[in-house]
Amino acid sequence: MIDYNCYCFDLDGTIYLGSNEIKGAVEAVKNLTSIGKKIFYLSNNSSKNKSDYVKRLAKIGLESKEEQIVLSSDSTIRFLKRTGVKKVFVLGTRSLKKMILDENIDLCSHQPEFVVIGYDTELDYNKLVDACRLINGGVDFISTHCDPVCPSEHGPIPDIGLLTRMIEETTGRKVYKVFGKPNSDVIEAVMEEHNITRDEIVMVGDRLYTDIEMANRAGVDSILVLSGDTSREEIENRPNAASYVLQDISRIK
Repeated sequence: MIDYNCYCFDLDGTIYLGSNEIKGAVEAVKNLTSIGKKIFYLSNNSSKNKSDYVKRLAKIGLESKEEQIVLSSDSTIRFLKRTGVKKVFVLGTRSLKKMILDENIDLCSHQPEFVVIGYDTELDYNKLVDACRLINGGVDFISTHCDPVCPSEHGPIPDIGLLTRMIEETTGRKVYKVFGKPNSDVIEAVMEEHNITRDEIVMVGDRLYTDIEMANRAGVDSILVLSGDTSREEIENRPNAASYVLQDISRIK
């Protein structure tokens, strides 16, 4: 498992769980870095921006650069820019709003072109009301990713997938588009931007339906770790889903 040139790591449930580092994770990543491997971090969590993640990784002893961080919000913003969108309403955190503003897309609550739903750890009811008001009025909405729950040191907590379903039920409108893993463009962007071939790269993550499904769609190898969302019983029912299955990333050798 150390024959690959590039390792793409999920974060929540793979490197850390909530505020706690997963035992041996930092040492594993440092070891791969020391032998010249390229390291990237791929996360669906759109509540933070790249700078937030660089600081978060630094807290557990991992040095990183913003270009190593690939987020579901990157795919969302690429779509907005590619389609020429100039104004959006964002149901999301200040960090997500800053990422969008930095790309010269205005935030608007009057006549936006899309409502953008992110993983909002700063959620309040007024935001939900404003989002539903706009969607009821005919504005399409998009979601940065699909995860129904987020792993934490306290067990699963609600993520954007549940919020998206609630808004769909409330408004009677289906989400226009969902970004992030398992869409293959997330990892394909890494390969394209850094000139990496499919046989050089491996995806490491804790979720069958996002991390591993993305790898399968992109035609790259994968390492499923059982330190986060997926249980041993689940993988026993799908033994060929991932290229490798490990208890945690400390066992990448």
